[in-house]
Amino acid sequence: MPVEVILPKVDMDMETGTIEAWHVKEGDIVRQGDTIFEIGTNKAVMEVEAPASGAIRNINTETGVPISVGTPVAWIYLDGEAATTPSAPAATAAPVAAATPLPHAETTVAPAVAAPPGLRATPLARRIARQNALDLKTVAGTGPRGRIGEADVKRHLEQQPRCAPTKETRAPAPQPTANASERRLQPFSAIRRIVASRLSESMRTAPHFYLTSEIEMSAARDLLGRLARRHERIGAPKPSLTVLIARVAARVLRDHPVINASTEGEATRFHERIDIGIAMERDGDLVVPVLRDAGSMDMPAIAREFARLREGMAKRTLTPAELGGGTFTLSNLGMYGVDSFTAIINPPQGAILAIGRTLDKPVGRDGQIVLRPMANFTLSSDHRIVDGVAAARFMADLREALENPELLL
Repeated sequence: MPVEVILPKVDMDMETGTIEAWHVKEGDIVRQGDTIFEIGTNKAVMEVEAPASGAIRNINTETGVPISVGTPVAWIYLDGEAATTPSAPAATAAPVAAATPLPHAETTVAPAVAAPPGLRATPLARRIARQNALDLKTVAGTGPRGRIGEADVKRHLEQQPRCAPTKETRAPAPQPTANASERRLQPFSAIRRIVASRLSESMRTAPHFYLTSEIEMSAARDLLGRLARRHERIGAPKPSLTVLIARVAARVLRDHPVINASTEGEATRFHERIDIGIAMERDGDLVVPVLRDAGSMDMPAIAREFARLREGMAKRTLTPAELGGGTFTLSNLGMYGVDSFTAIINPPQGAILAIGRTLDKPVGRDGQIVLRPMANFTLSSDHRIVDGVAAARFMADLREALENPELLL
């Protein structure tokens, strides 16, 4: 009997999703485990595997159109089965098998280039091949039963000769057009669409207000140096300033539950745990992996978890569960030379903290003008649940904690 392929539920609160890209076309032969399409949720984009081997038929869903979880999107016909209309398989298929969402496969949309039938390759290897327009048939796999892995694809790309274009293949010089200001139009990626939708919603619905504090970072810098030596002795990753701020913020948030709260309809949801999202950039897109229960972790634990999330972000192996459900967010752009900025709240959270660079500045201390490392911290708050005084008290305690971090660690 043909196997029904449905839109899977890849997140607990998911009700609808969109197919962002098909990796196969009508009539293609697929093997169980092959990536057949990418599904977008309100948190991430996931690759979905074929639940069986055979010919894929009756693809009946367009890309970019929201559909309900459980909706049939195609059928896989086993060897020797004749293709029928979409209604026949749905009515007669006894065991209904859902397409399996690939674990740890959050990704952005790339041009779909289906791998040859029967070719074995990891999802990450397929993705890198698509991004480089590489035919996987030309790559030698070193994995079990000849499976092609990430290292095989990268090795093949490094070994490819880089030839200068010949006179015959050189593209002609661009000709002037009627509209000299016209530029290339690039559609949003799936992740960019998610970010655009959520942040637009945030600015429309959440009345933002902003408080900025200039905080001295001398003690934080000194502490980071001592922690780096300690972490090296115990085999923990070297802590970054972002890790230290996450740790300090988690401790301060214990005393300011409204800053760790979120909106829920016309109510405020107070959270038992402190789950801190860390805004990161990947290939021009914004992702926010979450440090779960950061309030209960010590510095080595936070440093390890932060390193794991950063690696997963770079390798595109984070799941939707690791990218959603935060209660508070940090966005640090100081490493890019940004002095200060205001960040948009990640809904339904009630606040986000923006961190600028640390810069030596002249300040008054004990009647003297001295140089001190200073950084701007700006809290964006949702005025529906956070009042100005509550935000100001949080910022005052954050300043005290960062200027005396050893009192909390």
